[in-house]
Amino acid sequence: MRLISPEMLRARLRGKQEHAILDVRREGDFAKGHLFFACNIPRSVLELRIEQLVPRADTPITIAAKGPHAEDVGDVLARYGYTDVCLLDGENDGWTATGGQLFSGINVPSKAFGEFVEAVADTPHVSPEELERLLHRNGGIVVLDSRPFAEYQVMSIPGAINCPGAELVYRFFENVPSPQTTVVVNCAGRTRSIIGAQSLIDANVPNRVVALRDGTMGWHLAGFKLDHGKDRRAEGPGPRSLSETRALASRRAERAAVQSLTSEQCDALLSGDDRRTTYLFDVRDPLDYAEGHRSGAVSAPGGQLVQTLDTFAAVHNARFILCDSDGVRAPMTAAWLKQMGVQDVFTVCDDVPTSTGVPAAPKAEALLNDAPVVGPDDAQALRLAGLGVLDLGTSKDYRRAHIAGALFTERHDAKVTSGRTDGKVLLTSPDGRLARIVARELHGQGLQPFAIEGGTAAWIAAGLPVESGPGNLPERPTDVFYRPYDLMSGAEKAMQEYLDWEKGLLDRIIDEPGVAFAREP
Repeated sequence: MRLISPEMLRARLRGKQEHAILDVRREGDFAKGHLFFACNIPRSVLELRIEQLVPRADTPITIAAKGPHAEDVGDVLARYGYTDVCLLDGENDGWTATGGQLFSGINVPSKAFGEFVEAVADTPHVSPEELERLLHRNGGIVVLDSRPFAEYQVMSIPGAINCPGAELVYRFFENVPSPQTTVVVNCAGRTRSIIGAQSLIDANVPNRVVALRDGTMGWHLAGFKLDHGKDRRAEGPGPRSLSETRALASRRAERAAVQSLTSEQCDALLSGDDRRTTYLFDVRDPLDYAEGHRSGAVSAPGGQLVQTLDTFAAVHNARFILCDSDGVRAPMTAAWLKQMGVQDVFTVCDDVPTSTGVPAAPKAEALLNDAPVVGPDDAQALRLAGLGVLDLGTSKDYRRAHIAGALFTERHDAKVTSGRTDGKVLLTSPDGRLARIVARELHGQGLQPFAIEGGTAAWIAAGLPVESGPGNLPERPTDVFYRPYDLMSGAEKAMQEYLDWEKGLLDRIIDEPGVAFAREP
C-alpha cells in the first residue's frame, strides 16, 4: 500500500468526494483510541463485511491503523478488487504527531451527535429520582425504551415498553393513551434517549416528552431497581393512527429537505450509472424486514442506523436511500441523517416488499462455498471421537453460549492452535461463516480443519451440548469493546466513567475535520 499523509487525509475529510477510512484492528484495540471518522472492520471479519460497508471497488480507502495481525490487509483488499488503498503515514501516531485527536469508545460520531442535539435543541430531561416519583403516581406516564428488543431484555426501567428509535413516532398513538400523558424516553445511556425524545418533539406530538437523564445506567446509579427479561413490546399502529403519524413524519422530512423517490427513481439511482456509492437500507423493525422487503435492501433499523452509523456504512459523502412500507420510519430517520451531515438522503415508501433474502456479498460467498464443512451431527460424532473445537466468535459470544468443551480462539491464533492437534480440528463461529473462511485458509496451509455448517447457532438448534460462562477466556478479554453493563465486576464505576465520556465529546469535536452536524428547523 502506498502512503497518504495526515494532511491529505484531512483534505479528504473536508472535501465532497467519496472516500472511506478503515481501522482493521480488533474492536477492543480500536476502542482504546482511533480517528473520529474511522470505521472499524477487524481483520478477522474483513472478508465478510467489506463488500457491504464499501460497495464500490474504486472507492479511495485509507487504512488508518492495521495493528499487529493485519499485515496482509492490502493483499486482501486487492483480491477483492479494491484499486485505491492507502495506509495513513505513521498510522495513529502519525495523526496525533500532526495535531490530530484520537477518540476512545465506539460509534463515536453518533454519540457526539447526540450530545450536539441535546445542547442545541435543549432537549428536556427528567432525573431518575423524578421519574421514580412519577411512576408511583396513579397513571399519567408512559416510559418508552428506544433500544432494540434484545438490549431491552437485558435491563429495563420497571413498566417500560420497548419501542426502538424509528418506531417511536410510528407506534406512538397506539401506546400513549392520552395527550395529557407524559412520555419518558430512555436507553442504556444518553444518545438514544436524547434522539428518541427529540424525534417525538420534532414530530410535534401533542404530549409532554422528556428524555431520562443518563438512561438505565443513571437509574441504576441512583439506586433504583431494574427489570430483566421483560417482553413488553409497543403495539403497531391502526389505520387511523398511521395516517396521523404519516402526516407528522412527512412534515418533519419536508423541514429537513429530505427528498422522496418513486420506486422507478430508486431503481435508476441504484443502477450505478453515475458511479456513486448508494446504500439501500430498510429502516423498519427487523421482524417487518424478515416478512418481506425491497430486493437488495439491508436491514438497518432506523434508531440503530443513527446510533451506530459507522457499523452500516463506511463511505463518506455517499448516497443513502431509506425505505419502509409506511411512510413514517424512513422520513424520520432520513431527517436525522441529514442533521448528522449526510447530504444525499432519499426515501422510498411506495414499494411493496417482496424479497425475504439477505443481499449477497459475492466475493465472500465464493470463499464460503469453497470450504471443508460438516453438519452438526457429524461434527458431534467427530467430537466424540476426540477432535477438538475452536470457537472463533467474540469473547462475548463465547461467554453467552459455546459448544461444550470448545476453546475460544481468535483468528490470528487459529493456525498455531490447530497445529497442536496435528491440524485435525473442528471450527465454529456464531453463524458458521467465519469458521468456513478460516477452515478454507487453514486447509490451504496443509492442515485438516472442518467448519461446522451453520456454526454454533446450528449446533444449538440441533440440541447438541452447549455451555455458557468464561471457559478458557482470559480474565479480561480485549478482543471486543465491553460496555459497562457487560462487565462482571466494577460495573458502577465503569457506568459513571462512560456517561462522563459521552458528555465530554461535544467539546472535543469543535475543530474536528469533516464534522458537519446541523439542526434543521
